[in-house]
Amino acid sequence: MILGLTGGIGSGKSTVSKIFLSMGIKVFDADLIAKDILETEQVKEEIKEKLGKEFINLKSNSVDKELLKKEVFNNSKKLNILNGIVHPRVVDIYIKKYLEFKDKKEIVIFDVPLLFEVNLERYCDKVIVVDIDLKVQIERIKNRDNIDVALINKIIAAQMSREERNMKADILIENNGSLEELKQKIEKIIKDIERGKI
Repeated sequence: MILGLTGGIGSGKSTVSKIFLSMGIKVFDADLIAKDILETEQVKEEIKEKLGKEFINLKSNSVDKELLKKEVFNNSKKLNILNGIVHPRVVDIYIKKYLEFKDKKEIVIFDVPLLFEVNLERYCDKVIVVDIDLKVQIERIKNRDNIDVALINKIIAAQMSREERNMKADILIENNGSLEELKQKIEKIIKDIERGKI
């Protein structure tokens, strides 16, 4: 069974992923896949050509991800250009994983922040959405990423709205409590899947 996993920035989606991993479940993480894609020569050339050579660190010949993040979340045109470079390549990898696992009994997780935005939910049997109250979300991002509230709000605004994402969920995990409560919710989901309730 292929489970899509998504949620807004700071929702705790990565923590949920780690819990699944600790249970021996395979997780394919879109952020890690995108990071690998960003370091391919073809993509670096496209970034230089379409966004500017200032985003490539000449010493290390790698993408300056922090500079790129600040730039694209302050410029929706550049965000669309970057997404046009990276997203199709990420989707291609997930389609290959779908073909590999679609007929297998084991549970695998497609961990994709923009799952609905890139239409990857169609390759999932069920979709889990991790949700969190906005105040808690902003506080977590501030503490974790050390970025200001203005940039946080721009990142949140660039994602699908909470309401819309939650409506599309097959399974909704509210993550306003403790880590222990979160673990219990995930264990219940896995038990329900194994018993055929989901």
